[in-house]
Amino acid sequence: MVAVKAYYDGQNYIMERNVTVKTNQKVIITLLDEFETPKRNLKKYVGKVSKTDSDLIEQAVAEGRKVDGGEW
Repeated sequence: MVAVKAYYDGQNYIMERNVTVKTNQKVIITLLDEFETPKRNLKKYVGKVSKTDSDLIEQAVAEGRKVDGGEW
């Protein structure tokens, strides 16, 4: 038996580490009263903005500020 931390992103359960689950394998799912900070995937912009701008964008997003596409 293996215990794995995960969170639900609204569509899928995202596990914190890779675990092989076989077809028809039984699992136990426990829902906690804790929440994960949403992670935003900025990889689609790699190569389109500089590392400095990328860091600024990531910081703005983490702080919950609106990021204007024309700003960079």
